Amino acid sequence: MNVIPVILAGGSGTRLWPLSNEEKPKQFHNITGEGTLLELTINRLKPLNPDFCLIVTARMYEEMSYDELKKTGLKGSIISEPMPRNTAPAILYAATYLSKLYDDAIMLILPADHYIKKTDVFVTILKKAIEHAHNNHLVTIGITPTYPETGYGYIKAYDDPSEVKPVEMFVEKPNLETAKKYLREGNYFWNSGIFVWKISVILEYYQKLMPKLYQSFQPLRDLTVEQLTQNDELPWEIKRNVFSQIEAISIDYGIMEKADQRYVIPGEFGWADLGSWASIDDVLSPNTDMNRSPYPEKVIFHLSKNCTVFPDTKLIAVVGLHDVVVVDSGNEILVMDKNASQDLREVVNRIKNNR
Repeated sequence: MNVIPVILAGGSGTRLWPLSNEEKPKQFHNITGEGTLLELTINRLKPLNPDFCLIVTARMYEEMSYDELKKTGLKGSIISEPMPRNTAPAILYAATYLSKLYDDAIMLILPADHYIKKTDVFVTILKKAIEHAHNNHLVTIGITPTYPETGYGYIKAYDDPSEVKPVEMFVEKPNLETAKKYLREGNYFWNSGIFVWKISVILEYYQKLMPKLYQSFQPLRDLTVEQLTQNDELPWEIKRNVFSQIEAISIDYGIMEKADQRYVIPGEFGWADLGSWASIDDVLSPNTDMNRSPYPEKVIFHLSKNCTVFPDTKLIAVVGLHDVVVVDSGNEILVMDKNASQDLREVVNRIKNNR
């Protein structure tokens, strides 16, 4: 059975402003110095020998998505959402499209903005997930937690010695004391947002658990496979009408929290969700003073420690500072205490309101 990567690449990534913005989100940036996040996401799947890759994105990011797909050499298509509606509609959109191309296939759902250090370990785990998906299971990858993180959702597995564990429940982002409790108990895993299942199986779950959403997609099921990838006036108007009438809801809440036959595979493969500037330190190698930059030839660190700098066209010198992030991108510059990473959203909102 074919394995089809489905990459969700529609987010605007404003928590990494000013590098990432609505015009060019983080998935199209070379944050690590190794390639864009979308390019890396596709390339690390090549050992699975997929014959096709599907990217779900926004209309304004189609051209950039095609450019990244071409870099990898894999065949694929791109379908555009008229407006963001979270992961449940995006995945149903992808399943609707793929059901017109294949009698059935394994869907491998991945966000476009993750960093994974140990690709070989990651691919081995995906192969296990694919194997179990053949048995009509809904499989997800859980990240073995290394500290009490409060910014991620968690997956609680049953106490089971096997590598692929049945899921007891999905839980929301905890407070610090609850996160510490999860870490002590040892059967909780960070929710990576990576899922593996058959097209036919996930469509059955949509019909059963999200019938209103499934029915709302009937006009899209009536389109041809070519029309689903087109942005011509008629098919685009149909898509826009569908998406404008549905609620934004995650696949976790809509399907995974309620389904049976849920399984999680714990993984330790150097995973990082690059959702904030604080998380970038997980993927950049530090110098002896714990300073970091993907382009160190453009940065001078002097009497500074634990600073992270992203230069653009200018040489940046950081003198006598500790624990700061400096980002130069186009006409915008960010200078921020690393501990203030979660406050950046308010800055972005103020910029939007001023405009």
